[in-house]
Order: sequence, then structure tokens, then C-alpha cells
Amino acid sequence: MTVDDPAASGDVWLVETPDDLEHLGSQLAGADRVALDIEANSLHAYHERTCVVQVTCGGRHAIVDAVALTDLTPLRDALDRETVEMVFHGGDYDIASLSRDHAFAFHRVFDTMIAATLLGEEKVGLANLVLDAYGVELDKRYQKADWARRPLQDDQIDYLYRDTAYLPGLRDRFHARLVEADLVEEAEIEFRRLAARVGRPAEPDPDAWRRIKGASKLDERGRAVLAALHAWRERVAAERDRPPFKVVSPRALLAIAQDPPSPSAGPGSLRALHGKERKRWGAAVLDAVREGLR
Repeated sequence: MTVDDPAASGDVWLVETPDDLEHLGSQLAGADRVALDIEANSLHAYHERTCVVQVTCGGRHAIVDAVALTDLTPLRDALDRETVEMVFHGGDYDIASLSRDHAFAFHRVFDTMIAATLLGEEKVGLANLVLDAYGVELDKRYQKADWARRPLQDDQIDYLYRDTAYLPGLRDRFHARLVEADLVEEAEIEFRRLAARVGRPAEPDPDAWRRIKGASKLDERGRAVLAALHAWRERVAAERDRPPFKVVSPRALLAIAQDPPSPSAGPGSLRALHGKERKRWGAAVLDAVREGLR
């Protein structure tokens, strides 16, 4: 650990109650710079949502439990100002999620990933930038965690606050380099475009099956079957609030569409499905295949 490690103190505030959130909002209301990040559950749910909001300001770190606190108005109002600069790393997803789920609006932003890209850095991931600047290796264990699950464990909280702890320092380093490289104007154009990002709830796309790898090589019969299979999987995923790929994989859908079983076949003919999948979904998959063939 280096001497100037911004995360060394480990001073983290877990915000889980409306009173705590009001207090956090009042503390941030006069801040001129706030680092922000979010964690969602897109890998674990059909209807993704913001689950955690990480905040660093003035050397202090807060973890806002957006599952326990469904109304983030005090935080949103505290940050909806022209006088505060919001610091992100790859903030497109964060801004889209917060604007979609909680009507956040952002005015001035600085994105360390955008800055690193403009400056020609080969590796622009946060872990790489932190390692280069501070000699600290970030823990990557929870990159695919289900952040809707509670309670949050101590090591998860440690992971979370480090996602914003280094952003203010990285911001200053990259801003100085942007000035030196005469790239401030170009960066500001990108930052303004990012700040204007507004996320929208996902809408069903009847042609989404076309994006499955290999779909374009199917004949007309195969395409009809794949479209029907994809529509069935979307319905099941939405009803169960599970990611579609955790119902049946795209590869399995494509394999079935490439060589559809006959209308009279039984679930045992679905070799692209695992044993448990055939038992659970076999009849429904065959119905979808028949629908596509019709």
C-alpha cells in the first residue's frame, strides 16, 4: 500500500435509512466535486435495477443501499446542480441507470475513462489506472455479484467504496495531462455528451433474435423457429425476473433452430438442452418450435 492511497483510511458510511440519506444529502449539497459509481443486478434479473450507489467526497466514502432505500430523492436533489462536478469512470451506464431508475440529472461531469482514452492509454479499466497511479491492485471478485442480495458483507463494502475512492485523485492527474496535451476542449465535448445521457426502460424488441450469433446463416425455416424460441424465452425470463441466458442459452436456441425436431417429437429430441433443462422446459420449447414451423 502506498503512502498516498486514498482508500487507506477505510472510513466508510453505509447509508440504509431515510434519515441517513437525508444527512448524506445535506452533506453533499455544498460540495463542488463528488465521485459516483453504481452497481446493478443486470446479470441476475430480467428487470435490472440500481442496487448500490457509491459516493466519495472530501475523503469520505458512502455506500447507499438502493434496495433498502427505494426513494433516492435527497441524494438526487443534492447533486442536481451546475456547481458540482461529478466524477465517473465509464459513467455511461451509471448515468443511464440513475436517470432511468431515479430521475437523476447531471450537469458537469469528468470521466476518467474518457480522459484516459483521449490521452492514448492502452488500458483504460479502473483497475489498470489505479495500479499505474497508486500501485494498488483492486479486488475484482465481485464484478459479477448479485448486488440485490442482502445483507451486504464486509468484504463487499470494502470492494464497493474502492470504486470511487480513487476517482478524485485520478481526475486531477488526468486533468493536468489533458491541459498539457491541449485536449481539454475535446474532453469537455465528450463530458457534455455524457452528462446529457438519459436512460430509458428497456422495451421488448421482436427482432432481438437476429442478434444471436449465427442467426443470419439460418434458412427461412430456421429463422422462424429461432424467432419463436426467442419470444418464448423472453416471456419466461420476464415472468421469473431472470436474465434470458439463465433460462436457456442463445447457443442452445440456435442449435435447435438449425435442426428443429419434428412436430411429433418428444423432449428427448432436444439434445441442445441439458437434462434438467429438457425436464423443465422441454414441452414448452417444443410448443415454440411448432409455432415457428407453422
